[in-house]
Order: sequence, then structure tokens, then C-alpha cells
Amino acid sequence: MAVFFTNLDVIKAQGYGVSTAQRAELLTFYISTNGATWSNKTGWNGAAGTECEWYGVTCTAGEITSLSLGYNNLSGSIPAELGNLTGLTELNLHANSLTGPIPVELGDLTNLTGLSLRSNQLTGSIPPELGNLTNLTSLSLRDNQLTGSIPTELGNLTSLSLLWLFGNQLTGAIPSQLGNLTNLRYLYLY
Repeated sequence: MAVFFTNLDVIKAQGYGVSTAQRAELLTFYISTNGATWSNKTGWNGAAGTECEWYGVTCTAGEITSLSLGYNNLSGSIPAELGNLTGLTELNLHANSLTGPIPVELGDLTNLTGLSLRSNQLTGSIPPELGNLTNLTSLSLRDNQLTGSIPTELGNLTSLSLLWLFGNQLTGAIPSQLGNLTNLRYLYLY
């Protein structure tokens, strides 16, 4: 039986590209955050197989492991589809003009060690699903317009050394579950 490969399959096997699904998630992200107006969009929307060369994208063995687009004039909302990039270890979208809620699907990014959505215009509550990100060492949601209470589920993030939630409109008591964060070195809630 003959086996046929697409050019993208060959490119991916050689370590130069990502899967068609990952490419689609990146393009959805680009459109949702008004990529045409980004400060730096070098490579974005380029040919299949070039995704790991796009500005702010880092790959390891054909898997997207980092998306770092801070200070890049992103606007619009964070698409739920970003939660499908489960190989991500770093997601840095800080200091942009992102609006809307934090998608609950980000709780599916269980390989994340760093998540920074600080200094945007995000609204709504902090999703309890972020408590699934037990590999996080750094979580920065500061300087947004987040409301509601601090989810008790953040107490599951026992690897955290930095938790910045200040500069929001959070209400209610500080959950006692944050006492589980025995590796925490920096906690800012003001």
C-alpha cells in the first residue's frame, strides 16, 4: 500500500513547520487580534511551513511552545481556539489593547509555565479553569478591568512563585486556598 504525504507533512517531519491545525489556530489568533495593525507582524500569514519563523512564535520539534507578542499593538479579543495550542509553555500577550473576557479554554494549556495578560483591557472574571495550569510559575493578570472574586482554584497552582492580580476591580475575600502556594515569592493584590 502506497503512502502519500503532503508537502506540509514532509516539512513538519523535517522540523520546519507545525501541523495544519496549529497553523489554523495561529491564523485565528491573528485575525481575532487585528493582526494587520500589529506593530510587528513579520512572517505572519506566510507560506505553510514558515510558522516557526513568525514574529513571537517559538517551536520545538514541530510544536508551538511559546507565543510572545507583548507590546505589539494587539487589539480585539483572545480567541477560545488559543486553548488548542496545548504545547505552549509560555503565553505572553502583555501591554496590548486586548478586550473581552479571558477565555476559559486557556485552562487547557496545562504545559504553561508562564502566563502574562497584564496591562490590557480585559473584562469579566478570572476563569476558575486557570486553576488547571499546575505547571505555572508566573501568572500576571494585573492592570486590566477584571471583576468578581479571586477563584479558589488558583490555590491549585502550587508551582507559582509570582501572582500579580493588582490594578483590577476584584472584590470579596482573599481565598484561604492561596495559602497552598508554598513556592510563592511575589503576591500583589492591591
